[in-house]
Amino acid sequence: MKKTFALAAAMAAFVGSYAPRAQAADPVVLKLAFPPPPVSFFNGQVLAPWGKEIEEATQGAVTVQIFVGGTVANFGNVYDRVLNGVVELGWGLHGPMGSKFQKSSVTNLPGMLATGSQCSAALWQLIATGVVADEYQGVKPLAVGCFPGSGFVSAKPLRSMDDFKGMKVGVGSKMLGQEVEILGAAGISLNTAEIYQMLQRGTIDASATGWAAVAAFKFYEVSKYGYEAPMGNSTNFLLMNTESFKKLPETAQRVIESKSGAPLTARMGKAGEDETNHGRHMVEQMPGYTISTMPPSDLAKLQKVMQRLIDQWVKDTPDGARVLAACKAELEKARRTM
Repeated sequence: MKKTFALAAAMAAFVGSYAPRAQAADPVVLKLAFPPPPVSFFNGQVLAPWGKEIEEATQGAVTVQIFVGGTVANFGNVYDRVLNGVVELGWGLHGPMGSKFQKSSVTNLPGMLATGSQCSAALWQLIATGVVADEYQGVKPLAVGCFPGSGFVSAKPLRSMDDFKGMKVGVGSKMLGQEVEILGAAGISLNTAEIYQMLQRGTIDASATGWAAVAAFKFYEVSKYGYEAPMGNSTNFLLMNTESFKKLPETAQRVIESKSGAPLTARMGKAGEDETNHGRHMVEQMPGYTISTMPPSDLAKLQKVMQRLIDQWVKDTPDGARVLAACKAELEKARRTM
């Protein structure tokens, strides 16, 4: 009997020495909605690495799970998904939000020439200094970015302003709709994910978009012409649900804030530039694809007619004159330092 008890005690000690240690509390999982395809530069160059940095800095206490391609949110509802707590984080475009980001759309005005990095830095400063901060009540802005210089992709030849007359052109924002109407085209409201099928079916003749989207969404498969024109920058955001942020431990809050803001905005601006250059280079090498740039004679005409749109934006936007002046000042500052 004594031997039996001794053997049992020995086995218990042996098993106990190999028993798994008590596990730490389960990590907090932050769901991030990312409507574009996973091949987007923003996923590979910015969001996935950023999420990994958050996980490492919190020693695994917080992880970021990215849902790509519209699985939990699309361009039209990603802001609402974040605001209502369906997801904790969301990346999206300002344009499809309509008047929600009226002040923030200042960088989208035609003629606001800047690189993606310069535009991103300027827009973040407008938020950080309170000029447009009231548009982000209810959510916590973590970073913003710009895709430089919107243009057009088309199934029909585009070589001058006159070619737009009578065309049906897809647009992702009210401002772009007003711009193409000035050119004599009919603006058809859509989001980026709808462009491919509408071009393929002939529902639209062309679409206002940037080279970054051309690469990510493969618009080169359903268009043969690209037209570059200074129609304004396209802006994007990374937002967090405010209550979700407040529920995090203070150490995790500090980590997220230290890795967001101006540093993350700089990365998003650089990614916008990289993806734009990648998309243009890809299409430029394709046999049979023609890229045209607005000629100087048309640029002068465009600047003259678009000034009416800028004046109307100032009139329609609360404190519009101050926002426009602040944006120009921040862009000038960014141009000097970047």
